Amino acid sequence: MIRSSIVRTGLSALAIICTAPAVAAPPPAPIEPVTDDYYGTKVTDEYRWMESGKDPRWMPWLKAQADASRTTFGSIPGRAQFLRDAEALSGAVTAVQKIVQAGDHRLVQRRNAGAQDSLLYVQTGKEAERVLIDPAKIAGGDQVIDWWQASPNGRYVAVGLSKRGSEASILHVVETATGRLLPDRISNTDFGIFGWLPDESGFSYLAFVGEKGTPSYYVNNAARLHKLGQTGADKVLVDRAAPPVPLRADQFQGVFVKPGSDTALLGVWDGRSERAVYRADLSGVVAGKPSWTRVADFDDLVVDLSWAGDALWLVSRKEDSNGRLLLTSAKSPNLASARAIAIPGNPVIETISANNSSVLVQTLEGGQSALWRVGRDGRTQRLPLPVSGTIRWIEADPSSEAAFISLGGWFAPATPYRLDGARLTDLGLVKPPAALDPAKYEARTLTATARDGTSIPYTVLARKGIEANGRNPLIIEAYGSYGYSLTPSYRSQMIPFLDRGGVYVGANVRGGGEFGRKWHYSGKAENKANTWRDAIDVAETLVKTGLTSPAKMTILGTSAGGVMVGQAVNERPELFSGAVANVGFMNPIRYVSEQNFADIQEWGGPIADAKSFKIMYDMDPYQHVKTGTRYPATLVVSGINDPRAATFHGAKYAARMAAATTSGEPVLLRIDFDAGHGVGSTRSQLDEVWTDIFSFALWQGGHAEFAPVR
Repeated sequence: MIRSSIVRTGLSALAIICTAPAVAAPPPAPIEPVTDDYYGTKVTDEYRWMESGKDPRWMPWLKAQADASRTTFGSIPGRAQFLRDAEALSGAVTAVQKIVQAGDHRLVQRRNAGAQDSLLYVQTGKEAERVLIDPAKIAGGDQVIDWWQASPNGRYVAVGLSKRGSEASILHVVETATGRLLPDRISNTDFGIFGWLPDESGFSYLAFVGEKGTPSYYVNNAARLHKLGQTGADKVLVDRAAPPVPLRADQFQGVFVKPGSDTALLGVWDGRSERAVYRADLSGVVAGKPSWTRVADFDDLVVDLSWAGDALWLVSRKEDSNGRLLLTSAKSPNLASARAIAIPGNPVIETISANNSSVLVQTLEGGQSALWRVGRDGRTQRLPLPVSGTIRWIEADPSSEAAFISLGGWFAPATPYRLDGARLTDLGLVKPPAALDPAKYEARTLTATARDGTSIPYTVLARKGIEANGRNPLIIEAYGSYGYSLTPSYRSQMIPFLDRGGVYVGANVRGGGEFGRKWHYSGKAENKANTWRDAIDVAETLVKTGLTSPAKMTILGTSAGGVMVGQAVNERPELFSGAVANVGFMNPIRYVSEQNFADIQEWGGPIADAKSFKIMYDMDPYQHVKTGTRYPATLVVSGINDPRAATFHGAKYAARMAAATTSGEPVLLRIDFDAGHGVGSTRSQLDEVWTDIFSFALWQGGHAEFAPVR
């Protein structure tokens, strides 16, 4: 049981933001302690008032923080040229988010070189390519494309549009041949649609029925079938109360349909990597009365699936931490008798995408992507990749052996290719910027030994010839959550950082997926401390090898990486000169106050007893900030529209850090009032925020051109 008490005090003076002499001081945050009793443990929260987002002091305080951070970054002499360099690099590259061939229509979502946002383009046969969907012309200038899916023959495209950064999608349908907007509109379709019916008459989708921006939003969501032109209520495809599909109120569901298959699949998921799977005849789905039978339960540890025709492919980690590839019938699936097909070398299986008579298997080998084609006969073929790096996405055609694939590396922008059989052809849509010379830089993958003896890989990016003299400004980044792997990815804003003598280190800490399920679970829930302690141990190795020193090193965590950066700084504040919490998850025990609470299983929740409380409390950076500690300079980044890590996480953390630190170093809260979690941001927004992050690291690393001046 949790009990709360509120005490109003005049303690605002204790919340003064501590600043270095050249940094503008933003106003303090009012302190209003609330004490909760978690199963016998009392926990005080001084900034609970920030959580509602409706307090009249909230927006003025945030705007004052944003003004102060903007003033500070504006006073950094080297920032303006850094931004120009970043803009030149990002503006020279086309970014392709997705390519699909639907009938005679090739649809491409891309942001052209020099553009701010991506549009959806279509080319029909040999006709000239044209813009099919421009969000600004459909719904206004602040709208972006969240997702889209073409009908089987490309007659229609369903697309989700939302206010920038909010991801609060409103579904629209566009006729491909004419560009005509159909009258169909469906709100709260943030997760997109899960498949068009074969005759293109409708689609399945997931509807959210709660209040947007509150913990109720995702609760009791409904899988529905919409028929084009339908004005009445859409058919509900899953009865939450009826067997064999028991659904908790906080679980998600999706009914997936594929062209060329008489089978529909129902996926049920929550914050875990695993999912439950059910099947039904497509005819039952069309009639709105599917009869679901279980294919896999959560205990079967199925983490991915794909199918074409009657071939259902699944990846299970039940008997192998790296994943087993299984093949069974889509019409009458049976995991117990499914055929297991081994990938040579037993690499970590990341994703699978079914073609007509085979499946494309994306694996992780030595920290980089590999691609295999596996036939229904069990034959495996490794496909050569033109770039050593990361496969960003795969769009496979279930009616042929073709696919579109995006591939990029540390110094190679993500580039789309067409795969035919075993041959990859560059589509010519992306050209590396002329100003980028990859030969100037190097990427080295090394290992550090964690305190328990575990080897932790990390990658060092720098200009060639960098010296191990202990004087290099360095930024170390880690994530370590959800089984997500930190792999090679081109970031144009990083190049100016390296050009100014900076060093970037990506640490593959536990909690990620670099070595399969065991690696993920060894940094999850009750083992979460391994995540930030691995980062600390890598940082200590960087100091011991002379690559940097504590006076030059900044630690960065984004999103779920907020737990990592916050707790690393709490445990070893003297090891870092700077810390950046970028759209971070900073106050886990207060997950009950935000929209995105449903994935709390990743963190050991929900809090239901003393044990689960302790697991989540022990990883909470906000609650472990200690008054009177000499904390490093801190930059907290947040977007006001963020649906994934609510703004209060960063705001409460910044306020608490500012009140607690005695180092005299700045605590900056950078708020973008037109952004969210980074999704949907313009190119300029991304250039600006990463310029600030890298400028901050150069400032804290002692670079003479990046110290603020009045």
